[in-house]
Amino acid sequence: MENFEYLEPKSLGEAVALSAKFKNEAKLLAGGTDLIAALKSGRARPKYLINLKKIKGLDRIRFNRKEGLRVGALVTWAEILFSAPISQFYPLLREAASVIGCPQIRNMGTIGGNICHASPAADSAPAFMAYGAKCQITKRGGDRVIPVEEVFAGVQKTSLKPGEILTAFHLPPPDLRLRGCYLKFSSRKAMDLPIVGVGVLVRAEDGAFQDVRIALGAVAATPIRAKKAEKFLSGKPVREEWICRAAEEAAKESKPISDLRASAEYRRALVQELTFRAIVRSLRPASS
Repeated sequence: MENFEYLEPKSLGEAVALSAKFKNEAKLLAGGTDLIAALKSGRARPKYLINLKKIKGLDRIRFNRKEGLRVGALVTWAEILFSAPISQFYPLLREAASVIGCPQIRNMGTIGGNICHASPAADSAPAFMAYGAKCQITKRGGDRVIPVEEVFAGVQKTSLKPGEILTAFHLPPPDLRLRGCYLKFSSRKAMDLPIVGVGVLVRAEDGAFQDVRIALGAVAATPIRAKKAEKFLSGKPVREEWICRAAEEAAKESKPISDLRASAEYRRALVQELTFRAIVRSLRPASS
């Protein structure tokens, strides 16, 4: 690990100013589960490390039925997992939180850090994207709000500029007619990134699909929505043949690579199978 100057701002404005001043020479520290490993290995060599943990208000969860959910960027995955409003109204997000890392990682890792690490395989991304989450980005002169998928600019690259800090996630008011699940395929049951991750939300009424959302992780340079598959299935009768066709469309939309963990062909096959399973599971009664 190379030497760096450690900075501990007490306010968000101070943190923004430091980030703007030192630009790409600085790294922001949230939970640190990814960054500390990168520092130790030499993959990250910042001259300045800006710790965000002392800034008040970034670790809060707020919810009401009218305005929806606001989650601060420093909220940990353990806090997501045990939040009553999230468990009741945003279960897909809770399901994703339950398969991230291990208890120690969930106790330390933050949702903001997970998204800003910008891994295409981030377990949180499909859930956030399916719910239509937006990110609050704080900068000099005011905040801007963007869809969570627009944070991703490539493998471990974000669209955020120096002086911009992701401070919160906003999820719309819950639609209790939507049902869904997150399916993760990995080599191990814990402490492993997904080879493929699929998050699905569906609403079916009068025997037909009315709202379909399919988000995929680890199948492209960034997490993606399978929009052609969503459009294909919307309005179709709730029948296995149409679900199969939609799963095939989702596989076609994916653009995976071959690496040590899996081939591109295998990942496409997983997308098709997991999408089919996720949609079918989402249609089951809550008690099943």
